[in-house]
Amino acid sequence: MSLRAQFAILTLLSVTGVSAALQAKPKWEHVTSKDGITVTMRDVPGRGFPTFRGVATINAYIFDVVAVISDIKRHTEWMEQCTDARLLKQKNEFVYVVYSRTNAPWPVSDRDAVYYSEAKVNPKRYEVKIHFRAVKSPLMGKVGGVVRMEKLRGYFHLRALGLDRTRIDYQVDADPAGMLPKWLAKLATKRLPLHTIRSLRKQVTRTRGWYHKRIKRWKAMYEPKEIKELSRAAAAARSSL
Repeated sequence: MSLRAQFAILTLLSVTGVSAALQAKPKWEHVTSKDGITVTMRDVPGRGFPTFRGVATINAYIFDVVAVISDIKRHTEWMEQCTDARLLKQKNEFVYVVYSRTNAPWPVSDRDAVYYSEAKVNPKRYEVKIHFRAVKSPLMGKVGGVVRMEKLRGYFHLRALGLDRTRIDYQVDADPAGMLPKWLAKLATKRLPLHTIRSLRKQVTRTRGWYHKRIKRWKAMYEPKEIKELSRAAAAARSSL
């Protein structure tokens, strides 16, 4: 067989393999839609806990939402089943290492994780993406009776839809490790994104004004020129009433 023929066969096999891999990737499945929040899930081969995703809008300025998510110690007030949240290390106001513990119903053990989180601002698209992933760290040892999740990643993707409206795309891909009943995995897939986003909305409303100095600084650094002009126009309109 000529070299040209061998190369053609190898190329065909390579393309066919990539195509099959793409086709085999599980699709997103609709789980529920409530209160303007759409929850979807995608199975992960070899794992009982799927990747889940929640998409919604929040009637708030984008940096109001970022400020709430960045306030680690208050995650217990709005993140579904979060019973402990600690800031272990902070490089700056957008990069930090966090410890988080999630409550699980008896007789299932609680889960916890140490994760690295970094927020990136894209002023041109007027969006903020907060990525997080599990890391091994000496800053927080394992807790007795709690299962440490070493495979965890996800993000909060926020995009401004106006001065007081933000689209949120919240996704988590985690391996809870240990034994997890199917009924609990199914329930968690629905509850975690739905209740987390629902509570985040309430927390943003409840804490409005708490992070004024921080938000003012972010606006000066990242807010696009056209948004600044809209903000000034809106402020002028309010003062004339």
